[in-house]
Amino acid sequence: MSGPDRSLVVVAGGRSRRLGRNKPLVEIGGRTVLSRILEATAQFADAVLAVREVPSFQRALATEGWEPAAEGAGPPGSVALRSPKGRALLIVPDPVPDLGPLAGLASGLDAAHGAICVVLAGDLPFVTPDLVDRLSGELASDAELDAVVPLARGRAQPLCAAYRREVGRLAARLVARPAASADPSVNSSPSMMRFLERLRVRYVSAEQLTGIDLETMVRGVDSRADLEWAERRAARPD
Repeated sequence: MSGPDRSLVVVAGGRSRRLGRNKPLVEIGGRTVLSRILEATAQFADAVLAVREVPSFQRALATEGWEPAAEGAGPPGSVALRSPKGRALLIVPDPVPDLGPLAGLASGLDAAHGAICVVLAGDLPFVTPDLVDRLSGELASDAELDAVVPLARGRAQPLCAAYRREVGRLAARLVARPAASADPSVNSSPSMMRFLERLRVRYVSAEQLTGIDLETMVRGVDSRADLEWAERRAARPD
């Protein structure tokens, strides 16, 4: 696929309670997790970062040479940036904080431009260009599909997957329903699994993604133990 047909959406709206630090901005091997993700997806000219609070991410990216861009206006509170190499990045705030990753996915897909979007959690330090190309290519090859989602670590991985941008409308509806409810018994965090159940999904296993260390690529830096593992992994020679 050509670059304009695809967008990257990084979902980074969590509070990082277990780790106690902003996971996408944690350094591993001298680079933040976010910079690793952006490097692995450099072939995507259009990128969206869905976050809880914009300023900390804007400051972190500024230290890496990203500058404000006049174009790329998004929803209220958004900030458009451009890298030294001309890559566009739009940071968008979650419209309702703390509604979970589906809210970030909805706002990210709404702001993206590509017909196909690779959606990644903001704490995945070891994704590769090959993985995101394989996922987006698999989706592009079948017009009947809404999403391609890997199976790894014993479960589906919806935050390391490819989606058609249009499914963001469904995500937004699922988020809006409990958010608008005054009934405390209503779940305020819509489930990613519930979302997937309503899509036409192709699940792909590690065996199908030959040559890709899928178990490593979908492991996030969610705890101190994960961070220690990631630092050891980053220190290994290629």
